[in-house]
Amino acid sequence: MSFKSYATSIQPDGSLLLDDPQPLVFSGKHGLIARYVLGAGSRAEGPWRLCPGELHALATPRLQLRNRTILFEQADHDTLELLALEAIHGVSAERTEMMFRFRPLRLLSHAPVLHVTDADGGIVYTEELALEGGVSAPAGSWHWRKPHLAIGGVVCGARTAASSPRNGQPHAVT
Repeated sequence: MSFKSYATSIQPDGSLLLDDPQPLVFSGKHGLIARYVLGAGSRAEGPWRLCPGELHALATPRLQLRNRTILFEQADHDTLELLALEAIHGVSAERTEMMFRFRPLRLLSHAPVLHVTDADGGIVYTEELALEGGVSAPAGSWHWRKPHLAIGGVVCGARTAASSPRNGQPHAVT
């Protein structure tokens, strides 16, 4: 997974210029999640939430000097998909289970800096992720683990399963 912190400059039209990419490491014994959970102790056993500002504070105080945003970047051939991290909700015991909430961005230009805007439609993605390690298992590897379910995501639109029957019967959207 590729998470980076970018310095953010808001443009008059509401778009964003993103520069000064700094990699962020969420997994591992010295990753941001392990730092938070182990520092929070028993408080991390109950529901918690981390916003980008708190993650920047865990990463390094230097990253708090400017307005910054955290992006998940995924490159596929010539396409760059960008998702802005809005929050992480989690609980920790033997493992640390989290829901990452992302807002998709539309890339307007790539060079010399990223120029982006919010994707149309107000779409929000959530992703379930877990780490091997937690409050009750501080010596764990803190590596990413496979989710409990094999569901990768859900796409919701204007049409529902009940309003688009197949052979007269409602069907599930796959």
